[in-house]
Amino acid sequence: MGETSGRSAAISTAASLASLIAALSCCLPLGTLLMAAGSAGASLFSEKLRPWLLALSVAALVFAFVQTYFRGRCEFRRRRLRTCLLWFSATIVIGMVAAPGYFSSLLAGHNPLSKGPGELHEFDRAEFTRQFDAAIDETRVVVLLSPT
Repeated sequence: MGETSGRSAAISTAASLASLIAALSCCLPLGTLLMAAGSAGASLFSEKLRPWLLALSVAALVFAFVQTYFRGRCEFRRRRLRTCLLWFSATIVIGMVAAPGYFSSLLAGHNPLSKGPGELHEFDRAEFTRQFDAAIDETRVVVLLSPT
């Protein structure tokens, strides 16, 4: 009875924490802000560990490839999904080791090979006013951004 009671207490604690996180992220922007701040703090800590984590990833991949292709006892070779996941993981790790800036841009949703929207031009107030007034039949939105 003690083991069952402990397990149900752990499950109820996990469920209450999950409902708290769901409520905070859904209803309060503060909860999302706190989770983002926690992720930023974790990334600062993990940045120091990045070389070690990459080395561990490479070592784990080498071990997985040895077990898959050089050991006869492994059933891994016969399962396509697992083999595809192994090759996908290898592609991700090799990409992170070979070109971390390019690969992180891809993960962030940017295409590093495409050019940006163009050059910045000096603001000409008269030209802006002319174009703004000429577009009287269209919806016009002006956004002012501060460089600070």
